[in-house]
Amino acid sequence: MRNIRNRTRHVVLIASPLAAAGCGGDGDPATAGLDSPDIPLQPGVEEVYTVGVLDGAAWEMFGSVSGVAFGEDGSLFILDNDAGHVVVVDPAGQFVRTISNKGEGPGELNQAVGLAVLGDGRIAVNDMNRGIKVFSREGESLQEAGFTFQTGMPGPRMFAMPDHSLLSAGMVTRSFGALLGGEEEEEEPEGRPIGRYRLDGTQDEFHSAWAGPPVEDTDAQAGDVRIIMSGMEAFPLPLSFGVLRDGRVVLADSVGYRVKILDGSGEATGTLERPIPPVAVTDEVRDAERERRLAALAEGGSGGGGGGGATTMIISGTVSAGAGGGRPSGPDPDAMRRMREDRIENMAFPEEVPVISRLAVDWSDRIWVQRSALMGEPGPTDILTADGQYFGTIAPDGLRIPAAFGPDGLLAYIDRDELDIQRVRVVRLVGDQLLETADIN
Repeated sequence: MRNIRNRTRHVVLIASPLAAAGCGGDGDPATAGLDSPDIPLQPGVEEVYTVGVLDGAAWEMFGSVSGVAFGEDGSLFILDNDAGHVVVVDPAGQFVRTISNKGEGPGELNQAVGLAVLGDGRIAVNDMNRGIKVFSREGESLQEAGFTFQTGMPGPRMFAMPDHSLLSAGMVTRSFGALLGGEEEEEEPEGRPIGRYRLDGTQDEFHSAWAGPPVEDTDAQAGDVRIIMSGMEAFPLPLSFGVLRDGRVVLADSVGYRVKILDGSGEATGTLERPIPPVAVTDEVRDAERERRLAALAEGGSGGGGGGGATTMIISGTVSAGAGGGRPSGPDPDAMRRMREDRIENMAFPEEVPVISRLAVDWSDRIWVQRSALMGEPGPTDILTADGQYFGTIAPDGLRIPAAFGPDGLLAYIDRDELDIQRVRVVRLVGDQLLETADIN
């Protein structure tokens, strides 16, 4: 672990959105209307700590960090899927404990893909196809709520509501869930459902996000193995949301610059819009995007990164009695590669690139809206509030949306060092909730 205390100096600061919110925004020089031209922002940060090493204690040699979340006191919870546990570090980055372990028994984690910290401090972990496991801060296993592919289960990103339910877009579509269970394919709903998952094991649809034209799945046979992959779409519509501290939800799901405000029941009560038009998808854009993805595939990637949407795959096949000891034979690697290449060549393109890539809400109820950019690069990030104030825009090469926001301006990033070692880096916005304006000369 490394502690770093180099503080960035500031010249011009803008006020906290919580303070500005009471002023209505009209006469506040620190804010502008949503129709304002972009105002450059350069948030100042200080490094707090970094955890994750090649050789050290078992807890800090991360295998695969699949999620992080802060507690009210600034403690950080790091979910390591490979180790099957949650690492807890204090606000200074010092190790406190691990929660759970790898396994399939009660209170154990087998395929942990996401976590959230509830308002009362409990930790909810999504153990894929085995439900949500709930633990105390001290590591005690408290309860389990059963959610599976067949019944519907949350995705990796879960957001805690004030009533301790969890909002999440589902891991797979209903038709994929039916196929996985050997059932007849179900008809897909018209929209893209955001589910509310309760810790008593019940769930319902919180909101149906807007959906564009359907994209056909890819279904192929590789020897005696059937492979079904979700259809690939370039520049897909965003399905990104966050929860405000009063239980309202902000959602981006459209082509244009439109952020929906939903109440606690999922009903839309308003929108935030900026006059930024989407970019048309031309033949040149299509060719460049295919080339980029094929190059990424040739380098060992999936070819679906950088805005290609989630990939869901089902593999079913016959059982081999050979060296595999009676296990299902796997798909042929060359057949899989050809299938991925065909998937890229035949991927669907929209007429326009959606303006918004994703959004997130920090602990001061600021809404961070990352705009789209071509060629898989990040776009600029706008800082807004739910009452329509615009604080400015961070450049594409500036501070980006973190994996988790925390109290007192904390931000946690999951990245890799120069040796490709996975680590978690925590920084703090200097001046607590203050942002720095850039030099516009």
